[in-house]
Amino acid sequence: MRLTDQEFNRVLVLKKLRASEPVARTDLVGLTGLTGGTITAITADLVRRGIVIEEKVATSGPGRPRVNLRINPQGRYVVGTTPTNEGELLTEIVNLRGESLGFAKAALTRDTTIEGLARQFITALEQALAEWDVPREEIYRIGIGIPGIVNNRTGIVEHIISLDSGPVDFGGIVGEALGVATLIDNSTNLLARAEHWYGAAAHADDFTLINIDLGIGAALYRGGQLVTGVHGMAAEFGHTKVVPDTGRACYCGGIGCLQAYCSVQSIMEQSCAQLGRPLPDFDRMNAAFDGLMAEQAAGRIDIGPILEQASHYLGVSVANHITMQDPEAVVILGPKFTMIEELRSIFFDALERNTFPALRRRTRLHFKLGDKGAYARGAAAMVLEQIYRCS
Repeated sequence: MRLTDQEFNRVLVLKKLRASEPVARTDLVGLTGLTGGTITAITADLVRRGIVIEEKVATSGPGRPRVNLRINPQGRYVVGTTPTNEGELLTEIVNLRGESLGFAKAALTRDTTIEGLARQFITALEQALAEWDVPREEIYRIGIGIPGIVNNRTGIVEHIISLDSGPVDFGGIVGEALGVATLIDNSTNLLARAEHWYGAAAHADDFTLINIDLGIGAALYRGGQLVTGVHGMAAEFGHTKVVPDTGRACYCGGIGCLQAYCSVQSIMEQSCAQLGRPLPDFDRMNAAFDGLMAEQAAGRIDIGPILEQASHYLGVSVANHITMQDPEAVVILGPKFTMIEELRSIFFDALERNTFPALRRRTRLHFKLGDKGAYARGAAAMVLEQIYRCS
Protein backbone atom coordinates (compact mmCIF):
# COMPACT_ATOMS: atom_id res chain seq x y z
CA MET A 1 0.00 0.00 0.00
CA ARG A 2 1.58 3.24 -1.12
CA LEU A 3 1.62 6.35 1.02
CA THR A 4 -0.60 9.28 0.27
CA ASP A 5 1.18 12.53 -0.58
CA GLN A 6 0.53 13.82 2.94
CA GLU A 7 1.85 10.63 4.54
CA PHE A 8 4.89 10.60 2.27
CA ASN A 9 5.73 14.22 3.13
CA ARG A 10 5.47 13.50 6.86
CA VAL A 11 7.68 10.43 6.60
CA LEU A 12 10.17 12.37 4.48
CA VAL A 13 10.37 15.21 7.01
CA LEU A 14 10.92 12.81 9.89
CA LYS A 15 13.57 10.78 8.05
CA LYS A 16 15.54 13.93 7.23
CA LEU A 17 15.03 15.27 10.73
CA ARG A 18 16.22 12.01 12.30
CA ALA A 19 19.32 11.98 10.08
CA SER A 20 20.25 15.63 10.71
CA GLU A 21 18.85 16.59 14.12
CA PRO A 22 18.93 19.12 15.62
CA VAL A 23 17.70 21.02 12.58
CA ALA A 24 15.75 24.23 11.99
CA ARG A 25 12.57 24.38 9.92
CA THR A 26 14.36 26.48 7.31
CA ASP A 27 17.00 23.76 6.95
CA LEU A 28 14.30 21.16 6.35
CA VAL A 29 13.17 23.08 3.29
CA GLY A 30 16.53 22.44 1.64
CA LEU A 31 16.80 18.86 2.92
CA THR A 32 13.37 17.77 1.73
CA GLY A 33 12.60 20.01 -1.24
CA LEU A 34 9.21 20.82 0.30
CA THR A 35 7.89 24.37 0.58
CA GLY A 36 8.24 26.39 3.75
CA GLY A 37 4.48 26.34 4.26
CA THR A 38 4.37 22.54 4.04
CA ILE A 39 7.27 22.21 6.47
CA THR A 40 5.60 24.57 8.94
CA ALA A 41 2.30 22.69 8.80
CA ILE A 42 3.88 19.24 9.18
CA THR A 43 6.27 20.17 11.99
CA ALA A 44 3.57 22.06 13.92
CA ASP A 45 1.36 18.97 13.79
CA LEU A 46 4.22 16.68 14.87
CA VAL A 47 5.12 18.98 17.77
CA ARG A 48 1.49 19.07 18.87
CA ARG A 49 1.33 15.28 18.85
CA GLY A 50 4.56 14.94 20.86
CA ILE A 51 6.50 13.22 18.07
CA VAL A 52 8.87 16.20 17.68
CA ILE A 53 10.16 18.66 20.28
CA GLU A 54 11.42 22.24 19.89
CA GLU A 55 14.64 23.53 21.43
CA LYS A 56 15.45 27.23 21.59
CA VAL A 57 19.08 28.12 20.96
CA ALA A 58 20.37 31.51 22.03
CA THR A 59 22.11 33.59 19.35
CA SER A 60 24.90 36.12 19.82
CA GLY A 61 23.14 38.81 17.79
CA PRO A 62 19.81 40.58 18.15
CA GLY A 63 16.50 38.97 17.26
CA ARG A 64 14.62 35.90 18.29
CA PRO A 65 16.53 32.76 19.29
CA ARG A 66 16.89 29.97 16.75
CA VAL A 67 14.45 27.10 17.20
CA ASN A 68 15.80 23.64 16.45
CA LEU A 69 13.72 20.49 16.06
CA ARG A 70 14.45 17.02 17.39
CA ILE A 71 12.55 13.77 17.40
CA ASN A 72 11.15 13.29 20.90
CA PRO A 73 12.85 10.19 22.36
CA GLN A 74 10.05 9.86 24.91
CA GLY A 75 7.31 10.31 22.30
CA ARG A 76 6.72 6.61 21.77
CA TYR A 77 8.44 3.30 22.46
CA VAL A 78 8.43 0.32 20.14
CA VAL A 79 9.56 -3.30 20.41
CA GLY A 80 11.11 -5.29 17.57
CA THR A 81 11.54 -9.05 17.70
CA THR A 82 12.52 -11.86 15.34
CA PRO A 83 13.67 -15.50 15.50
CA THR A 84 17.10 -16.60 14.33
CA ASN A 85 17.98 -19.74 12.43
CA GLU A 86 19.82 -20.95 15.51
CA GLY A 87 16.64 -21.23 17.59
CA GLU A 88 16.78 -17.93 19.47
CA LEU A 89 14.36 -15.03 19.70
CA LEU A 90 15.98 -11.58 19.70
CA THR A 91 13.94 -8.71 21.14
CA GLU A 92 14.82 -5.02 21.41
CA ILE A 93 13.00 -1.93 22.66
CA VAL A 94 13.84 1.42 21.07
CA ASN A 95 12.67 5.00 21.27
CA LEU A 96 11.59 7.15 18.34
CA ARG A 97 15.20 7.94 17.50
CA GLY A 98 15.90 4.25 17.04
CA GLU A 99 18.08 4.21 20.17
CA SER A 100 18.13 0.89 22.00
CA LEU A 101 16.80 0.91 25.55
CA GLY A 102 16.93 -2.79 26.19
CA PHE A 103 17.79 -6.11 24.56
CA ALA A 104 16.66 -9.65 25.37
CA LYS A 105 17.41 -13.10 24.05
CA ALA A 106 15.32 -16.22 24.61
CA ALA A 107 15.63 -19.84 23.48
CA LEU A 108 12.93 -21.22 21.21
CA THR A 109 12.04 -24.87 21.45
CA ARG A 110 11.35 -26.88 18.31
CA ASP A 111 7.72 -26.58 17.25
CA THR A 112 5.61 -28.06 14.47
CA THR A 113 2.98 -25.35 13.98
CA ILE A 114 2.97 -21.63 13.27
CA GLU A 115 0.48 -21.08 16.10
CA GLY A 116 2.83 -22.88 18.51
CA LEU A 117 5.63 -20.53 17.45
CA ALA A 118 3.35 -17.56 18.15
CA ARG A 119 2.76 -18.85 21.69
CA GLN A 120 6.53 -19.03 22.23
CA PHE A 121 6.81 -15.41 21.06
CA ILE A 122 4.22 -14.42 23.66
CA THR A 123 6.15 -16.11 26.48
CA ALA A 124 9.48 -14.56 25.47
CA LEU A 125 7.95 -11.09 25.01
CA GLU A 126 6.17 -11.28 28.38
CA GLN A 127 9.50 -12.01 30.05
CA ALA A 128 11.33 -9.21 28.20
CA LEU A 129 8.62 -6.64 28.94
CA ALA A 130 8.65 -7.57 32.62
CA GLU A 131 12.41 -6.94 32.82
CA TRP A 132 12.39 -3.49 31.17
CA ASP A 133 11.63 -0.22 32.93
CA VAL A 134 9.24 1.05 30.24
CA PRO A 135 5.58 0.52 31.28
CA ARG A 136 3.66 -1.66 28.86
CA GLU A 137 1.05 1.04 28.30
CA GLU A 138 3.78 3.30 26.88
CA ILE A 139 4.72 0.78 24.16
CA TYR A 140 3.02 1.88 20.95
CA ARG A 141 3.52 -1.23 18.83
CA ILE A 142 5.35 -4.55 18.65
CA GLY A 143 7.00 -5.33 15.31
CA ILE A 144 7.70 -8.96 14.41
CA GLY A 145 9.85 -10.37 11.61
CA ILE A 146 9.10 -13.88 10.32
CA PRO A 147 11.28 -15.90 7.90
CA GLY A 148 8.36 -16.99 5.77
CA ILE A 149 5.54 -15.88 3.52
CA VAL A 150 3.73 -13.08 5.34
CA ASN A 151 0.89 -10.71 4.48
CA ASN A 152 2.20 -7.54 6.13
CA ARG A 153 -1.19 -5.82 5.86
CA THR A 154 -3.16 -8.42 7.80
CA GLY A 155 -0.49 -9.95 10.06
CA ILE A 156 -1.26 -13.41 8.65
CA VAL A 157 1.57 -15.90 8.15
CA GLU A 158 0.93 -18.12 5.15
CA HIS A 159 3.97 -20.39 5.25
CA ILE A 160 7.18 -21.11 7.17
CA ILE A 161 9.34 -23.79 5.56
CA SER A 162 10.11 -25.70 8.78
CA LEU A 163 6.54 -25.67 10.15
CA ASP A 164 3.08 -26.83 9.14
CA SER A 165 1.43 -24.50 6.64
CA GLY A 166 -0.87 -21.61 7.57
CA PRO A 167 -2.65 -19.34 7.24
CA VAL A 168 -2.33 -18.23 10.87
CA ASP A 169 -3.21 -14.79 12.28
CA PHE A 170 0.20 -14.51 13.96
CA GLY A 171 -0.02 -10.77 14.63
CA GLY A 172 -3.51 -11.09 16.07
CA ILE A 173 -2.56 -13.94 18.41
CA VAL A 174 0.45 -12.08 19.82
CA GLY A 175 -1.23 -8.68 19.99
CA GLU A 176 -4.31 -9.96 21.79
CA ALA A 177 -2.29 -11.92 24.34
CA LEU A 178 0.03 -9.00 25.18
CA GLY A 179 -2.48 -6.17 24.88
CA VAL A 180 -0.21 -4.29 22.45
CA ALA A 181 -1.03 -3.81 18.77
CA THR A 182 1.35 -5.94 16.70
CA LEU A 183 2.69 -5.54 13.16
CA ILE A 184 4.34 -8.38 11.26
CA ASP A 185 6.38 -8.71 8.08
CA ASN A 186 8.81 -10.93 6.23
CA SER A 187 12.27 -10.85 7.80
CA THR A 188 13.99 -9.66 4.61
CA ASN A 189 11.68 -6.64 4.46
CA LEU A 190 12.82 -5.82 7.99
CA LEU A 191 16.47 -6.01 6.94
CA ALA A 192 15.70 -3.57 4.13
CA ARG A 193 14.05 -1.20 6.60
CA ALA A 194 17.11 -1.40 8.85
CA GLU A 195 19.35 -0.56 5.89
CA HIS A 196 17.10 2.29 4.79
CA TRP A 197 17.00 3.92 8.22
CA TYR A 198 20.40 3.07 9.67
CA GLY A 199 22.66 1.26 7.19
CA ALA A 200 24.50 1.50 3.87
CA ALA A 201 21.32 2.58 2.07
CA ALA A 202 20.37 5.24 4.62
CA HIS A 203 20.68 7.97 2.00
CA ALA A 204 19.19 5.98 -0.89
CA ASP A 205 15.51 6.06 -1.78
CA ASP A 206 15.83 3.39 -4.49
CA PHE A 207 17.72 0.22 -3.62
CA THR A 208 17.35 -3.54 -3.46
CA LEU A 209 18.46 -5.68 -0.54
CA ILE A 210 19.28 -9.34 -1.16
CA ASN A 211 19.72 -11.59 1.86
CA ILE A 212 21.59 -14.89 1.51
CA ASP A 213 20.89 -17.22 4.43
CA LEU A 214 19.29 -20.64 4.74
CA GLY A 215 16.97 -19.21 2.11
CA ILE A 216 17.33 -16.26 -0.24
CA GLY A 217 15.11 -13.22 0.02
CA ALA A 218 14.97 -9.73 -1.43
CA ALA A 219 13.24 -6.47 -0.63
CA LEU A 220 12.85 -3.33 -2.73
CA TYR A 221 12.72 0.34 -1.81
CA ARG A 222 11.45 2.67 -4.51
CA GLY A 223 10.87 6.38 -4.03
CA GLY A 224 11.65 6.02 -0.33
CA GLN A 225 8.95 3.39 0.18
CA LEU A 226 9.15 -0.34 0.72
CA VAL A 227 7.49 -2.05 -2.24
CA THR A 228 5.34 -5.13 -1.69
CA GLY A 229 2.94 -6.85 -4.01
CA VAL A 230 -0.80 -6.36 -4.16
CA HIS A 231 -1.16 -9.14 -1.56
CA GLY A 232 1.25 -7.48 0.89
CA MET A 233 3.98 -10.08 0.40
CA ALA A 234 7.72 -9.66 -0.13
CA ALA A 235 9.51 -10.25 -3.43
CA GLU A 236 10.39 -13.96 -3.79
CA PHE A 237 13.75 -13.35 -5.44
CA GLY A 238 14.99 -16.79 -4.37
CA HIS A 239 12.34 -18.46 -6.50
CA THR A 240 13.22 -16.80 -9.78
CA LYS A 241 14.56 -19.37 -12.23
CA VAL A 242 18.23 -19.68 -13.20
CA VAL A 243 18.11 -23.22 -14.66
CA PRO A 244 14.49 -23.63 -15.81
CA ASP A 245 13.05 -27.06 -16.70
CA THR A 246 16.27 -29.04 -16.15
CA GLY A 247 17.62 -27.62 -12.87
CA ARG A 248 17.55 -28.77 -9.28
CA ALA A 249 14.20 -29.23 -7.56
CA CYS A 250 13.22 -26.54 -5.06
CA TYR A 251 11.07 -26.99 -1.97
CA CYS A 252 8.51 -24.60 -3.52
CA GLY A 253 7.71 -27.29 -6.11
CA GLY A 254 9.51 -25.50 -8.91
CA ILE A 255 12.62 -26.43 -10.86
CA GLY A 256 15.86 -24.46 -11.19
CA CYS A 257 15.17 -21.75 -8.58
CA LEU A 258 18.03 -19.50 -7.47
CA GLN A 259 17.28 -20.78 -3.96
CA ALA A 260 18.15 -24.33 -5.06
CA TYR A 261 21.72 -23.29 -5.92
CA CYS A 262 22.78 -20.29 -3.84
CA SER A 263 21.16 -20.57 -0.41
CA VAL A 264 23.08 -21.94 2.57
CA GLN A 265 20.61 -24.83 2.73
CA SER A 266 21.11 -25.79 -0.92
CA ILE A 267 24.91 -25.57 -0.64
CA MET A 268 24.72 -27.82 2.42
CA GLU A 269 22.46 -30.30 0.57
CA GLN A 270 24.82 -30.49 -2.41
CA SER A 271 27.94 -30.66 -0.25
CA CYS A 272 26.61 -33.36 2.07
CA ALA A 273 25.52 -35.43 -0.93
CA GLN A 274 29.00 -35.11 -2.46
CA LEU A 275 30.77 -35.94 0.81
CA GLY A 276 28.42 -38.76 1.82
CA ARG A 277 27.38 -37.00 5.02
CA PRO A 278 23.94 -36.72 6.62
CA LEU A 279 22.23 -33.34 6.26
CA PRO A 280 22.13 -31.51 9.63
CA ASP A 281 18.86 -30.43 11.23
CA PHE A 282 17.46 -27.08 10.11
CA ASP A 283 18.31 -25.23 13.34
CA ARG A 284 21.91 -26.52 13.24
CA MET A 285 22.53 -25.94 9.57
CA ASN A 286 24.19 -22.51 9.81
CA ALA A 287 26.67 -23.75 12.40
CA ALA A 288 27.36 -26.84 10.28
CA PHE A 289 27.86 -24.61 7.25
CA ASP A 290 30.47 -22.55 9.12
CA GLY A 291 32.28 -25.80 9.94
CA LEU A 292 32.11 -26.91 6.32
CA MET A 293 33.62 -23.63 5.15
CA ALA A 294 36.43 -24.00 7.69
CA GLU A 295 37.19 -27.45 6.25
CA GLN A 296 37.18 -25.99 2.74
CA ALA A 297 39.56 -23.21 3.76
CA ALA A 298 41.92 -25.75 5.36
CA GLY A 299 41.93 -27.88 2.21
CA ARG A 300 40.39 -30.94 3.93
CA ILE A 301 37.47 -31.04 1.48
CA ASP A 302 36.78 -29.63 -1.98
CA ILE A 303 33.35 -28.10 -2.51
CA GLY A 304 34.78 -25.33 -4.67
CA PRO A 305 32.67 -26.15 -7.76
CA ILE A 306 29.47 -25.92 -5.69
CA LEU A 307 30.45 -22.51 -4.29
CA GLU A 308 31.58 -21.28 -7.71
CA GLN A 309 28.29 -22.35 -9.27
CA ALA A 310 26.39 -20.51 -6.54
CA SER A 311 28.42 -17.35 -7.11
CA HIS A 312 27.85 -17.52 -10.88
CA TYR A 313 24.08 -17.95 -10.64
CA LEU A 314 23.82 -15.21 -8.04
CA GLY A 315 25.65 -12.86 -10.43
CA VAL A 316 23.30 -13.79 -13.28
CA SER A 317 20.22 -13.22 -11.11
CA VAL A 318 21.42 -9.85 -9.84
CA ALA A 319 22.23 -8.87 -13.43
CA ASN A 320 18.66 -9.71 -14.50
CA HIS A 321 17.29 -7.72 -11.59
CA ILE A 322 19.41 -4.64 -12.35
CA THR A 323 18.48 -4.81 -16.03
CA MET A 324 14.79 -5.00 -15.21
CA GLN A 325 14.52 -2.71 -12.17
CA ASP A 326 17.37 -0.16 -12.50
CA PRO A 327 17.94 0.27 -8.74
CA GLU A 328 20.24 2.98 -7.45
CA ALA A 329 22.07 0.40 -5.32
CA VAL A 330 22.03 -3.30 -4.46
CA VAL A 331 22.96 -4.38 -0.93
CA ILE A 332 23.90 -8.06 -0.58
CA LEU A 333 23.88 -9.47 2.95
CA GLY A 334 25.37 -12.89 3.45
CA PRO A 335 27.59 -15.27 5.45
CA LYS A 336 31.37 -15.19 5.32
CA PHE A 337 31.65 -17.21 2.11
CA THR A 338 30.19 -14.25 0.19
CA MET A 339 33.28 -12.27 1.19
CA ILE A 340 35.77 -14.71 -0.38
CA GLU A 341 37.55 -12.76 -3.10
CA GLU A 342 37.72 -15.64 -5.59
CA LEU A 343 33.97 -16.22 -5.36
CA ARG A 344 33.22 -12.53 -5.61
CA SER A 345 35.30 -12.40 -8.80
CA ILE A 346 33.07 -15.12 -10.28
CA PHE A 347 29.99 -13.18 -9.17
CA PHE A 348 31.19 -9.92 -10.72
CA ASP A 349 32.22 -11.66 -13.95
CA ALA A 350 28.69 -13.05 -14.33
CA LEU A 351 27.24 -9.68 -13.37
CA GLU A 352 29.29 -7.78 -15.94
CA ARG A 353 28.55 -10.21 -18.78
CA ASN A 354 24.80 -10.29 -18.16
CA THR A 355 23.80 -6.76 -17.13
CA PHE A 356 22.71 -4.15 -19.66
CA PRO A 357 25.93 -2.06 -19.80
CA ALA A 358 24.46 1.40 -19.25
CA LEU A 359 22.71 0.21 -16.09
CA ARG A 360 25.65 -1.72 -14.65
CA ARG A 361 27.84 1.37 -14.65
CA ARG A 362 25.24 3.32 -12.70
CA THR A 363 24.37 0.76 -10.02
CA ARG A 364 26.28 0.73 -6.74
CA LEU A 365 26.84 -2.62 -4.99
CA HIS A 366 27.52 -3.24 -1.31
CA PHE A 367 28.51 -6.60 0.23
CA LYS A 368 27.88 -6.85 3.98
CA LEU A 369 28.06 -9.63 6.55
CA GLY A 370 24.69 -10.49 8.03
CA ASP A 371 23.90 -8.82 11.35
CA LYS A 372 21.42 -10.56 13.67
CA GLY A 373 20.63 -7.32 15.46
CA ALA A 374 19.46 -5.77 12.17
CA TYR A 375 16.28 -7.86 12.27
CA ALA A 376 15.12 -6.28 15.51
CA ARG A 377 16.12 -2.80 14.32
CA GLY A 378 14.17 -3.39 11.14
CA ALA A 379 11.12 -4.54 13.08
CA ALA A 380 11.34 -1.38 15.15
CA ALA A 381 11.73 0.70 11.98
CA MET A 382 8.55 -0.90 10.62
CA VAL A 383 6.67 0.37 13.65
CA LEU A 384 8.33 3.78 13.43
CA GLU A 385 7.18 4.11 9.83
CA GLN A 386 3.65 3.27 10.95
CA ILE A 387 3.82 5.92 13.67
CA TYR A 388 5.00 8.49 11.16
CA ARG A 389 2.25 7.57 8.72
CA CYS A 390 -0.54 7.73 11.29
CA SER A 391 0.72 10.45 13.63
